[in-house]
Amino acid sequence: MQQKQPKPKKQKKQKPFRPIAHFIKIVFCMVFAFVVCASGALFAYSRIVGFESTEVKQGSQMNFIDALVKKDISLNVAFFGVDGNETRTDVMFVVHFDSKSGNLNLLSVPRDTRVTMTDELVSYLNTNDMYIPYNATCKINEVHAYAGTEKADYFSVKQLEDLLGIEIDHYVKVNFEGFRDLVDLVGGVDFYVPQDMYKDMRDTGDPLINLKEGMQHLDGDKAEQLVRFRGYPQGDVQRVQVQQDFMRALAEKILSTETLLGNLPGLIKTGYEYVETDITLTDALKYAQYVEDVNVNNMQTATIPGVGQYVDGVSYYLHDEAETRVLVREFFYSDNLPTNEDGTPVDSKSNPIEIANGGYINGYAQANQEMLEAEGYLVPEISTFNGEKTPQTRIYVREDGMGLDLLSYYPTADLTTDPSMLQEGIDIYIILGTDD
Repeated sequence: MQQKQPKPKKQKKQKPFRPIAHFIKIVFCMVFAFVVCASGALFAYSRIVGFESTEVKQGSQMNFIDALVKKDISLNVAFFGVDGNETRTDVMFVVHFDSKSGNLNLLSVPRDTRVTMTDELVSYLNTNDMYIPYNATCKINEVHAYAGTEKADYFSVKQLEDLLGIEIDHYVKVNFEGFRDLVDLVGGVDFYVPQDMYKDMRDTGDPLINLKEGMQHLDGDKAEQLVRFRGYPQGDVQRVQVQQDFMRALAEKILSTETLLGNLPGLIKTGYEYVETDITLTDALKYAQYVEDVNVNNMQTATIPGVGQYVDGVSYYLHDEAETRVLVREFFYSDNLPTNEDGTPVDSKSNPIEIANGGYINGYAQANQEMLEAEGYLVPEISTFNGEKTPQTRIYVREDGMGLDLLSYYPTADLTTDPSMLQEGIDIYIILGTDD
């Protein structure tokens, strides 16, 4: 079989990166809650006044029959926060909603994440005589700027899909002017402020923070003060907790029947004033059927793992590809893993696996071995693949049905039943592709 690859010394594991834009993340969480709730408002409004959409032809592929019978859906929505001149996407994350569980999972991507532009983007830039950075490498937040106004959103979505190995159904892009208006629109939020808060930031154009400890009613201005305050005894850990608590309180306020019925026109107006999205009115009406399934209390949040590092004098965030795959599987596929005919989950953890490095990264087979073993798989063999290199990962299995669960780690892989490709004692053979 292939030449065995010696195992390099284990490197010390880097500590996970902790995002600093917690305030913006919370704003986006609330925007997501708003989009869902506005869908419900639109649906209710259409029922009350007999409103008919003029955008039927522009909706998503999910039809109204599936929506009306509440067929289970799995939805991925990309969120982009743009800077002052709306050039770069300085904040981005993807929210996964599964109607069966009602869970929301939010995966953040740091703005400085180092990426290689997709082939489609490079071709587009070449065709239109537009600038391409050296080696087509850049920070992911710069893709929006390089692609130009007409294709900025499209290629930002495609770059996220390429990075995470998932399909994104919709995108939402906002600036942050609507945050205070959203809180005011629902009549403010009753919330317990955990301590006195004071910070004068008016010299930089930011607000004066001046809140007292205790239960109080927060309007838009005070809500902004709360989520921007940093001076906690426990630092960012406590700050994030306060933000999450407020976000849940706001989401519950928006989701209440009284709020929806009392603010239908305002919710609709605010949504279309501050949110740029490809979620059409038709889509909103369809997704409205699932509003009651959203379980805000079960929302999970995480950031793709990695470390900040300078490369050629530029500060980047270098994500850990193997650990990112594990996180993506947990956040985007755990509710939709393949099952056998009897309904039991497909499980290849008892089947011996060989991983061959078919790419150009030294030690990548070992990194994938460690990743799968950490998930409970049996990987006794790693090797170097000396045959034809392909962009796509190939998975060869001994019997039909094997390895389906591995597609959640390698979603673009080609899975083939071919015992002739397997050495004795191996049931699954993974040849890593150059793009994985």
